[in-house]
Amino acid sequence: MTHATSVTDDPFRRGDVVWAPDPFRSGTNPRPWLVLVAESLPYPGEEYGCAALTTSDLAQNHQIGDAWVTGRDPARSSYCSPWVFATVKHDAITAPQGQVTETFADRMASETRAYLERE
Repeated sequence: MTHATSVTDDPFRRGDVVWAPDPFRSGTNPRPWLVLVAESLPYPGEEYGCAALTTSDLAQNHQIGDAWVTGRDPARSSYCSPWVFATVKHDAITAPQGQVTETFADRMASETRAYLERE
């Protein structure tokens, strides 16, 4: 996994954490997103399948904790909500934040997939 250094040049990869608008809340500040799908989408480097990150400790959220590789805010706990899944356009990303471990990203991708397969 490589972490992108430029929002406009380098594509992001699974495990990268980026800031982008929240499509579920109009008029709000950007939120952090965990990239789960990057290269296998129809337009690699132009859009990403992402799960929302939050500071809310809800029962179905997964704490990132020690799975941060870079970008962790030691003053706050971050959680992934694998059922809050959206397509994020590369041009909408306002900033990279960091990266989580491959193991955590893979587990969140599996959790998201499980939600999609339940119906």
